[in-house]
Amino acid sequence: DYYRCARDVAALDVASLTDHDHWGIPFLDEAPPLWEEIQKQTRSFYEPGHFVTLEGFEWTNWIYGHRHVLHFGEGLELRSSIDPAFDTPTELWNSLRGEPVLTIAHHSAGGPIATDWTIPPDPELEPITEIVSVHGSSESLDSPGVINSPVPGNFGRDALSLGYRLGFVGSGDGHDGHPGLSHLAAGGGGLAAILSEEATRESVLAALRARRSYATNGPRIILDVELDGRPMGSVVAASPSLRLLVRVIAPDALDRIDLVADGQIVDSIPGEEKRMIVFESEIRSSGPGVLYVRVLQANGGAAWSSPFFID
Repeated sequence: DYYRCARDVAALDVASLTDHDHWGIPFLDEAPPLWEEIQKQTRSFYEPGHFVTLEGFEWTNWIYGHRHVLHFGEGLELRSSIDPAFDTPTELWNSLRGEPVLTIAHHSAGGPIATDWTIPPDPELEPITEIVSVHGSSESLDSPGVINSPVPGNFGRDALSLGYRLGFVGSGDGHDGHPGLSHLAAGGGGLAAILSEEATRESVLAALRARRSYATNGPRIILDVELDGRPMGSVVAASPSLRLLVRVIAPDALDRIDLVADGQIVDSIPGEEKRMIVFESEIRSSGPGVLYVRVLQANGGAAWSSPFFID
């Protein structure tokens, strides 16, 4: 039912059922048949070229934060967050190294538990981070629908200021069996837009490793951002003048488009209640920096491009 809803109702291209390893009833780490059933259904619904399903679980650690673990093949071993062999992020990453796997910090700025950003995300296994879900936005304190129980200094924008090179995605965490549509009942949600060449596990993995993705809090906003002709998530050489191109198509009236550079909003383009905007801007950069675009609809809908990293 979960995958049918994702494919046929929510019209998603990619979906993963990331149930908790050691939380809820029953715990996955205490119910091997349930974990095997999730893997079986994930294999059954994978249709290369049409619908991508990923084996995954939520590493539910109440000290360092929760993380999605996504496998882009088959045969993922469940690593319980209470197993002494996997109960720190570093141990988890070391156990996954060499597999087609990514981890994603979940509701990182607060909510049930904030991510411990003093542990640098593994650049190979965690190139992206979730900045919005049903719990709210983990992008920044000035974003719409900020996550509940936020921890100042622990937002995605703060993680970027620590020098971490992270792309942006949204994810649901709806817990109601309606993937891709949790925002309809909860008032907010999260979706990942993945700029993949093909609808295959291999291509989706390549796109996410390259940070070619963006996040929305539910609405299907189309966002295309380039810096000097490079796609979002790219590392771009510093130059006295860089050309930024932004294209937005939104399902509802736009309020504004913010340009965020090095943790500050440096420019805002009024939406004027339009639903489509294309604009170009000259970015002056003489040294390292981080740049991304945030799109805001008048009704609270939002999208965030993955950042550009200027070297």
